[in-house]
Amino acid sequence: MKTCPVRFALCLLCLLFSVPAAWAGAEKPAGYVQEATGQVLAARDGQSRPLNAKDPVWRGDTLATKAESTVQIMFSDGTTLVMGPESLLAVTEFVNEWGADKALSNRMEFSYGPGVFRAVTGMISERNPAAFKVETPLGLIGIRGTELGSLVAAPAQAGGKPFGQALGDVFAAKGNAAASLLANLWTASAGGVPREVHAHLSGFNKRPLAFTDKMGKTVNMAVGQGVTVTRERGASEAGPISKDLDTVLPSASINTKSKVPAAYKSTLGDTPGSNKNGSEGSDSGGGGCGG
Repeated sequence: MKTCPVRFALCLLCLLFSVPAAWAGAEKPAGYVQEATGQVLAARDGQSRPLNAKDPVWRGDTLATKAESTVQIMFSDGTTLVMGPESLLAVTEFVNEWGADKALSNRMEFSYGPGVFRAVTGMISERNPAAFKVETPLGLIGIRGTELGSLVAAPAQAGGKPFGQALGDVFAAKGNAAASLLANLWTASAGGVPREVHAHLSGFNKRPLAFTDKMGKTVNMAVGQGVTVTRERGASEAGPISKDLDTVLPSASINTKSKVPAAYKSTLGDTPGSNKNGSEGSDSGGGGCGG
């Protein structure tokens, strides 16, 4: 039986025009990987996948880096985040509807597990400082337009194994098994984190970095200041940046020369956020940690 050419053409046209309509309602990636070294894993909805340069990162992803591994991610508002080795992070919320009129509806929330992290905020925080938050095992960071450096100390044991060994098991597993192990590791490690160190590396003193511990104490950090948090005593007063953070932050350096993801070129340009660091004159300051 011969296929009618006209009917075949009509069917093909229907397929071609129906696919974009389906894509239009799909969720957009929250960000894209700019650089990745070693092994990096993402888990979402019970499934895992390796992360490499140019791969998308989605709201709801839990990310992990293996020993001697790092990843740098740019989000669609220009926020850049680096995870150092043996680090866990979850993208718990991300809404970025481009346009200045959307400032109050946009929001970004991360959750830190154990690890080393460095982040430079983008337009979501610039337009609405209250819209960007980071939850940690020992508190909550309110980000008001800044560069943030963090060390979340891993517990000695997670699920009956040394943390490094338990994380190695995640990377040794495949597919759904890896996602399940990562979820278990997140739960087991979060409850055992003994100590955190956070610092306001650069930005504006008019926008201090705020940390609120589990006891309800809030500490504001000016540029060049940090805070140490312990499970037993909560947050310290703001003071000099801990030498512990100085030691580990080079493992989470931001490469400012890394390419802007192609999907963002039309909205962010080649140097997203580069005009923010001089717009408030003498109020800006420098941090104490190098890259």
